[in-house]
Amino acid sequence: MANNKLHIIITGESGKNRCLSMRRNTPRNILVTLAILTVVFGYGTTLRGSRYLKQNKQLQAKTAQLAVELQASTETLTTELQTTREQLNRQLEETRSELSQVVREKNELIHSYQQQIADLKQDQETLIEGSISRLDERAKIIETVIDKLGVKVKVEEDPDHSGGPYIALDETYCNKLIYDTDRYLTTVQKLPLGLPVNTKISSRFGRRTDPLNKKRGFHAGIDFKGDTGDKIRTTGDALVKKSAYNKGLGYYIILSHGNGYETKYAHLSKRLVKQGDRVKRGQTIGLVGNSGRSTGSHLHYEVRRYGKAINPMKYLKVADMTVIASK
Repeated sequence: MANNKLHIIITGESGKNRCLSMRRNTPRNILVTLAILTVVFGYGTTLRGSRYLKQNKQLQAKTAQLAVELQASTETLTTELQTTREQLNRQLEETRSELSQVVREKNELIHSYQQQIADLKQDQETLIEGSISRLDERAKIIETVIDKLGVKVKVEEDPDHSGGPYIALDETYCNKLIYDTDRYLTTVQKLPLGLPVNTKISSRFGRRTDPLNKKRGFHAGIDFKGDTGDKIRTTGDALVKKSAYNKGLGYYIILSHGNGYETKYAHLSKRLVKQGDRVKRGQTIGLVGNSGRSTGSHLHYEVRRYGKAINPMKYLKVADMTVIASK
């Protein structure tokens, strides 16, 4: 029994000794176990190492492939970047060229506009000069007409006794003068000026012996000798106030010219307008006749201002001037 055990004594320089006892086959079993474990562990390590080696080779292969792909991608990307850079440079050059063209066109357009503005200013100055000339001409016509009608306009220039605000002769001022002159001419256009018929006068305005009863009386108009059917024309723009018949005047027409003026045309053979019509100077409104209280074919013509009869003679004398003024 004692031979089946193995005793191991452990001593030291100091202290107690220790004694271990075990069966003789225990170390062998331990060594066998260790050997088996070593073999198993070594085999496992060998398998793991082989697997790791294989994986390492695979990783190296993938790394090499990735490196090749990376190199190819880098070259492709470099080529694409170079191409893109060249395209961008071309586009930039084209844009610069287009911008330069736009700038040139803009400068040409600005120059053209400046030239047009200069031409317009020149035309404007010419127009203003012409307008002033036309205004002066019309103003003289108006003054002449007013003078012929008996209205005296006296102006004495005296710089030592004058004043008022300064108004530059700009376009606005000239346009206002033209507007005012045109307004005056419109008024003149409505005045009963000129001859209603181009014939001789057979009886004047004022006191006379009545041709029928031979008594002294007042003639409120002028009689124009004529033939039945001769055309009668209005002496100014007007509205037909009345177109009728009575025993004294026969067929007659009364026109309202505005500003208190009215004209009367009597003893007509035919009326060509009716009440409410608007007529222009020179328009035919009727025909000479012998209707009503009359001794023969003629036109009785009256001019009234606010209902009062006035002598038509001074209005007949400005016939030629009114033609000029109406142009």
